[in-house]
Amino acid sequence: MYISREVDAILYSWKMDSKRKPILLRGVRQCGKTSTVRALAESFDHYIEVNLEKQPGLSVLFEGDLDVKRILVQLELSFGQQIIPGKTLLFIDEIQECPRAITALRYFYEDVPELHVIAAGSLLEFVLNSKKKSKKVEFPVGRVRSIYMYPLSFMEFLKGTRREMLADYLSGLDLYHEENLAHKQLLTAYKEFLIVGGMPEAVSVFSETGSLLLCQNVHRDILTNMKDDFNKYDSAVPADILRKVFDYAIHHVCKQTKASSAIPGVSGYYFEECIQLFRRAGLVYPVKASPCDTIPFGATEKEANKKLLAFDTGIYLTECGLDVSTIFSTDIFDEMNRGDVVEMQTGLEIIKSASPMADAALFYWYRSGANAETDYVISIGSNAVPVEVKASHKGSMQSMRSFLETHTNAFYGIRVSLENFVCYENICVFPVYAVNRISETSKRYNEIHVENSQEG
Repeated sequence: MYISREVDAILYSWKMDSKRKPILLRGVRQCGKTSTVRALAESFDHYIEVNLEKQPGLSVLFEGDLDVKRILVQLELSFGQQIIPGKTLLFIDEIQECPRAITALRYFYEDVPELHVIAAGSLLEFVLNSKKKSKKVEFPVGRVRSIYMYPLSFMEFLKGTRREMLADYLSGLDLYHEENLAHKQLLTAYKEFLIVGGMPEAVSVFSETGSLLLCQNVHRDILTNMKDDFNKYDSAVPADILRKVFDYAIHHVCKQTKASSAIPGVSGYYFEECIQLFRRAGLVYPVKASPCDTIPFGATEKEANKKLLAFDTGIYLTECGLDVSTIFSTDIFDEMNRGDVVEMQTGLEIIKSASPMADAALFYWYRSGANAETDYVISIGSNAVPVEVKASHKGSMQSMRSFLETHTNAFYGIRVSLENFVCYENICVFPVYAVNRISETSKRYNEIHVENSQEG
């Protein structure tokens, strides 16, 4: 069963665009890249899928000159199928196995612009970032469009578990003018999402069987395969150190981390190298400290300070052996957030709701010596918006208020909690399942500002 993805609409729009470029689909292994392309292929008259890992002999097509017309003729002969620009989708999977094929994307764009071409690869980022001269790729800058994919978002999870009506209700809800009648249903679904996670295989198993135990078996298989990939990473870091750092990252999510002192016996240099490798593989997302007084926040980030997020809550909970029954049965925020899983999922949802055209980055703010720290800071328009994941407003807003008082580019903050939608003073509250709607706060806050001004 194919689970529809939000990127489907983007890919279909790309198909209809007369000025399209070849697409490079990027993302963590098993997040659904291949299935998504195959779903798009159903709207074409013809489809050719080249897998350079399963069909290594086809790599020879990209040796020597990169005459695209020659390459297409040889592909036609190999597959016994005519390639017709405008009617054929050509998909080159596991393209990292042949770096010359990545370079060839430039010539597909320049010489046969009518042809629809998509490429993807599970370890693509390591080829693109390789420091070895023998593996250097002449990347076709300006001739391809990168689209980033992630495990399923909460909205996609709802659709993948046959709750399209609930997803449509949440998507169409007027957050501040309508009563949210599905709050309890959405909270229940969100708890399931934390445990199942967003990997398509796990979601499909849960949708078909309703078994959380079977989902955890899927999590273990996925994680084992990903750890096996460590030996394929293009790096001088020994595999045993990679495993140590990965285990550390999994068991220390949302905690401030300093590379120099994180793991006894592992140097700060090796630690940072590992985190960069895991980031490229889509396994770990660093949340970087920044003063957040200018946009983009990365311009003033503090390299030495960061927090780490694992790529999927389901795999994280399974790997850490946390009691998922507690999460599912409790109505208490602190119990549901055991292991900082809600804070982590909030960060992941922020990433997934960002533009897929750019590699998302996360930031947080803290003031040393003042015990003040916000979980995240995001930019909405020209505003810096602090985000805190909290049980309630009681005694928990001090850091956010400190941020708002000290940042001239910040006018309101976001609290993510078990509460329903509400907006008061300069704080907008979002329930945990609606993080993807946060970008709408800029418009709503401006409305409130105007209303308050008129009342005054």
